[in-house]
Amino acid sequence: MGNVVDVQNVLKKKRKLGVAPRSNDYGQFIFALISERLVCEAKQVAQVIISGNFPLEEDALNALIGSVSTVDPYCAVSFLNFMLDKEGLPTLLTLTNLGRNLCKHGRSSELVEVFQVLSAKEYFVDTQSYNVIITFLCKAGRIKEAYQALQEMKKKGLVPDVSCYNALLEACCREDLLRPAKRLWDEMFTNCCNGNVQTYSIFIQKFVEIGEIDEAHRLFCCMFEKGVAPDVTIYTTLLGGLCRAKHLDTAVRVFNKSAEQDMKLGQTTLIAFILFLCKEGLYVPTSKLLTSCICGIENLEAHMTFLKFLADAGEVSLASEHLEQIGDKSPLMLHALHTDIMSFSSSPKLKPIVKLFQQLQENHQNF
Repeated sequence: MGNVVDVQNVLKKKRKLGVAPRSNDYGQFIFALISERLVCEAKQVAQVIISGNFPLEEDALNALIGSVSTVDPYCAVSFLNFMLDKEGLPTLLTLTNLGRNLCKHGRSSELVEVFQVLSAKEYFVDTQSYNVIITFLCKAGRIKEAYQALQEMKKKGLVPDVSCYNALLEACCREDLLRPAKRLWDEMFTNCCNGNVQTYSIFIQKFVEIGEIDEAHRLFCCMFEKGVAPDVTIYTTLLGGLCRAKHLDTAVRVFNKSAEQDMKLGQTTLIAFILFLCKEGLYVPTSKLLTSCICGIENLEAHMTFLKFLADAGEVSLASEHLEQIGDKSPLMLHALHTDIMSFSSSPKLKPIVKLFQQLQENHQNF
């Protein structure tokens, strides 16, 4: 009938009368509690069963470990130990849920304990299971144990895949362990495990962060040689670093690559590029870049971003020159900009730009 409260009352009476619980009865009840999201109640019932050393089916234990780990990871580990004592093993989904929640609650010591206990039980027998534990050990900052799992994996004749290496590379870079990260990079390619977009992104972001812009750009160029297409994160990260380092010619070449790769990618990258240039006060190169691009309506947002920066900086004369060049190249773009700017005409900072449009309107008959 779905009446969870009455079921719980009956089961309590059974315990008071000394009637041993049947695993099927309690398994169904635990599933009912979990399905009703009564996780704390499910935990309490399970604790009674485990304290009495009563049998509980593996599927119910798997459900308990995954669900209870969201509210009480330490208790979930105790349920896992109960399962292991009964010669049971968790499913990979259960391990994934447990690992995620142990990381979320900052219980890295318990995560290491889980890894060591399961390793002793010969739980890890394939690449997939090792990937799960290595990923969570890395997220928890337990790089030493993650590397230990990698070595254990290789001793068993298993070949780590790119996701396994990526987890370790990201963890090393996050902890500023660049030398070990480079060794892992070399090992990965030696083992014929080619890097993917995430692999390159991890290193490019790290090199930009520590100011090694030339190395970041070298890796970017290497991607094309290896047939790996950069994504928007790589483009924007590298462009930000190049703008801060004032490597403008290289930055323009990188941007052109994004436009060649994909039109939409180029538009997204252009807006980020404009922001980076303007934040560095590089207004003249920004104007040159925008006027050299195709003055299509798709680039309207980039022009608007630039004009707002010029208005904030009080660069009215440069804004005038920029609008004149747009008017000469694309009256349609100028008209679209005018419509957009007028919607912000109440903003005091944009009033100089509005006046510029009024002057242009007088000077250009076709405006």
